[in-house]
Amino acid sequence: MPFAFFRAAVLALALLGALPGAHADTPRTPRQLIEQLGLEIRQILEATPSTRTPDDAERAVAEQIGALIQADPHHLSLTENAGRGGTPLMLAASHGYVQVVRALLAAPGVKLTADVADAQGETAWIKASFAQPITLAACQPGTLTRERYVLMPPYVRRMAYLMNTQASAFIETLSALQDAGAEPREDEARRAWLARCPNATPALRESLAGQALMPALVNAAVAQQIAFAKATRETFGELTERPPKDMRFVPLERRARGAAQPSPLLQVHQLHCPRMPKPEMPPGIRWTGHVLFKATIATRAGIIEGADFDVLSSSGAQRGAATDFFRHMVLKALAGYQCVGDFIFEQTFEIKVS
Repeated sequence: MPFAFFRAAVLALALLGALPGAHADTPRTPRQLIEQLGLEIRQILEATPSTRTPDDAERAVAEQIGALIQADPHHLSLTENAGRGGTPLMLAASHGYVQVVRALLAAPGVKLTADVADAQGETAWIKASFAQPITLAACQPGTLTRERYVLMPPYVRRMAYLMNTQASAFIETLSALQDAGAEPREDEARRAWLARCPNATPALRESLAGQALMPALVNAAVAQQIAFAKATRETFGELTERPPKDMRFVPLERRARGAAQPSPLLQVHQLHCPRMPKPEMPPGIRWTGHVLFKATIATRAGIIEGADFDVLSSSGAQRGAATDFFRHMVLKALAGYQCVGDFIFEQTFEIKVS
């Protein structure tokens, strides 16, 4: 039974600002180097075998930034502020790239602005305290369902690497920032995380009161991942099939200093994804009709971390079951996307079976 599958990227919304020259073979600014590093680390972790480690890749970026500082310690690219994305220091801190953070702080201008906040009121210290490469399950427990978990292998691979070899990276990042004059802001960090993560479980949200944020989030995320892995092995059929229909994984609104503010669509920007595999439909589908999705997708450090789907149109028998099936197929394809930078973008997927 023949079928046609079409897709088209329609809009990229720059969460972390423009990436001028992001498509170039050799990134040159600190921001470009840091953005490319996330993708490179993913590729290293997925290579079998690999001659390099993520630590090697991070060290190389730190050395290039160090060379730039030595040549021009006041180069504007060291402190460029990409609007909602903030500075290269904020970006490096949010990923726990402690070698890069230390390299950047060697620049006088970077050290002088180490405690500056971005448009959301988040400083580099606050962003590091989220430990996002480790704590996604705490923020988005809906990823731990049978439907959504297909997105998680690249994330879990990176998380396992960090927990096994660089568990102290975020602690060291916070320490380096404090040594440079950044102020620890636990209460502000807690409020910012709660605003970012409305899907977090009520129990976790309540338990965060009075606790140091980062260790609480790491412990919660690791415990959730372990429990899900155990249930997958022992009682897979009893796992939750999919998150609630009204749960959104890509918030388009963020809070700045406690006040609700809509996220402006800052820029329409060319998204650079070296790898975007097509969804693979299994043979023998006994169904005819079409489904047109709009997917709103969040990519971070080379990994798709979340996606929301809106059905724009559909036809055929059992449309509900068909849309669930095809959404799962699209999610499996998104797990293979490799994109440079931290972005939200929209993409349409149309499935026609006749």
